[in-house]
Amino acid sequence: MCLIITVTTRANNREAIESVSRRLGNDGLTIKVEHVPRWPWARERPVRFTISEDGTCSCSLLGDDADWNAEVWAFRPEVLNRFALTVEGLTDTVQDGVTLEALWVGEMPLQTMTISPGGLAELIRTNRLGTRTRYEVVSQSPGLL
Repeated sequence: MCLIITVTTRANNREAIESVSRRLGNDGLTIKVEHVPRWPWARERPVRFTISEDGTCSCSLLGDDADWNAEVWAFRPEVLNRFALTVEGLTDTVQDGVTLEALWVGEMPLQTMTISPGGLAELIRTNRLGTRTRYEVVSQSPGLL
């Protein structure tokens, strides 16, 4: 099985996401954006992209003690800051309309959590990103993490 960290946003954010990927360079992780659909009617579909170290799956981000049955992922400590910087770069640019999921291939989220951009970055930095959780990122609002 492979862990895939997927981020989805509105179609009109494609160029901004590609720009963030170039700007982060070696400071962040690899952002791999889906190809632009060739059919004009399909270009309005949400943009999906993945986050990893090398443009493949995200398994290499996991520590040796990672357990897919745990409530949170156990990422390697040395990748947490780069992962958080990557997500911050994305959410600073797009702000609303972003979802993030870290799931095994074929798995579906069991819960959805609405969270602020800073709250999501903090979950990542403290190694508390939930398994089977879809994070819907919205601008700062009272009551959000």
